[in-house]
Amino acid sequence: WCLPSGEVLEELNPALKEMLPHLFTETHTSDTKAGELTHEWADRLGLPQGISVAVGALDAHMGAVGASVAPGILTRIMGTSTCDIMVAGKDEVGGRCIKGICGQVDGSVLPGFIGFEAGQSAFGDIYAWFRKMLAWTLKDIPEGEARQKVLDGMLVELTREAQDMEPSEDGVVALDWMNGRRTPDADQNVKGAVAGLTLGTSAPEIFRALVEATAFGSRRIVEHMKGQGLRIDSVNAIGGISKKAPFVMQTLADVLDMPIRVVRSEQTCALGAAMFAAVAAGVYKDINEATRHMGSDIEAEYRPDEKRALIYEKLYKKYLELAKLAETIN
Repeated sequence: WCLPSGEVLEELNPALKEMLPHLFTETHTSDTKAGELTHEWADRLGLPQGISVAVGALDAHMGAVGASVAPGILTRIMGTSTCDIMVAGKDEVGGRCIKGICGQVDGSVLPGFIGFEAGQSAFGDIYAWFRKMLAWTLKDIPEGEARQKVLDGMLVELTREAQDMEPSEDGVVALDWMNGRRTPDADQNVKGAVAGLTLGTSAPEIFRALVEATAFGSRRIVEHMKGQGLRIDSVNAIGGISKKAPFVMQTLADVLDMPIRVVRSEQTCALGAAMFAAVAAGVYKDINEATRHMGSDIEAEYRPDEKRALIYEKLYKKYLELAKLAETIN
């Protein structure tokens, strides 16, 4: 729960040991007042001097707070990639280190709780990659309104046809490692894969498989955390994908076989930061009170379809088999 020793830093790089005396020795949670707005910044921002400034934190962690994170709730920040944030009580975690994730820090999300971070290296980027591949045929068409109209409508049409297909245990299976793997067990050298193609496979079928692959990657994270004793009962989702892609969200609920709630706030990370600022400024006594007064409500909820969830159980096993094979040939 502190910085590495000088010996560890020196082993990584001799220059790092020289930096140690200049680094921090204490950490503080974001409900703490770090100082006040200086005269210079007050002038730049057009704000009164002396406004309380809270201790900062990572944007995704603030987003989880804005989404009313609590034990048992996994917060998914869903966009070009994903960031998964959750918290657990210190008595629940004890002295254990949760293996294979991206971070485990006391108080990094909520004061008094252990914060955990995981995620996927690519999510929406995979859909954009597939569109880019299909759009290769447009490379000789001049830039303009007609070309842009085709590009804008491509994912819409792929989604429309893909969501009308029922999942099949004999269908195409894809692996979501097109940008490496972040969790579990980060490895940026692994590659993606698509299996089960035939001459009859259509573009919407491949697109559906890619959507399912991103959902399977999400499930792998959930199962990895659950397997090490962390409780996950439901998912709160924020970010562009959660707002704009109902097909993706329903597929994710079916694959995870648990409800997913979409938080209404359009700027959840900023909202979480504002909550901590309100506590640091003395408006509220703690982050729990700030959440009660400032927290966002839920604008949509996706519940798993039992029939599709059963099919995805079988497809998920194929996903795991494909992942194991891909690791042997990368």
